[in-house]
Amino acid sequence: MEKEKLTKCKWFWAWEDEKEEKWLEEMSQNGWHLENPGLPCVYHFIKGEPRDYSYRLDFRTGSFKSLQEYLQICRDAGWEMLGRMSSWYYFRKERRGGQKPEFFSDKNSKAQKYQRLILFMVIFLPILTNGMHMIFTRPNSRFFTGVGIFYVLLILFWTYAIIRLLLRVKKLKKS
Repeated sequence: MEKEKLTKCKWFWAWEDEKEEKWLEEMSQNGWHLENPGLPCVYHFIKGEPRDYSYRLDFRTGSFKSLQEYLQICRDAGWEMLGRMSSWYYFRKERRGGQKPEFFSDKNSKAQKYQRLILFMVIFLPILTNGMHMIFTRPNSRFFTGVGIFYVLLILFWTYAIIRLLLRVKKLKKS
């Protein structure tokens, strides 16, 4: 008998990872367990008995070898990797005795997750800026004006996201 499946689309910003984790936990408590993340904002669930899972997201880039070592450490700690969406890795672990398992050992290691994401975003900022420069040096046409406005909005959003993540790091380091 094939299990019932559900695909849901839901948007979360990069700084809303805890909100996303809570939503995934609520889905599992209702019997819908994340099978794997799909494209950005697409989640694939499978129906089962309600379970009390903790979900954690981590942002990782790096060499294949270091990534394999990292994933082995996660497995050794009892975390099941469900999949990844770009460089975001999705893990879950069943709660025991009502205790919510922690993925990060302290607030500093959690802040490092956001610092990795910020670095990734900062690296791409010059590429976006260069693309915008190329658009604005083209002949003035409606197409290039529309694309130029899109690039300006994208860079503004990108900068806003970096600022939100920096504030998240600052808050974690203060507490």
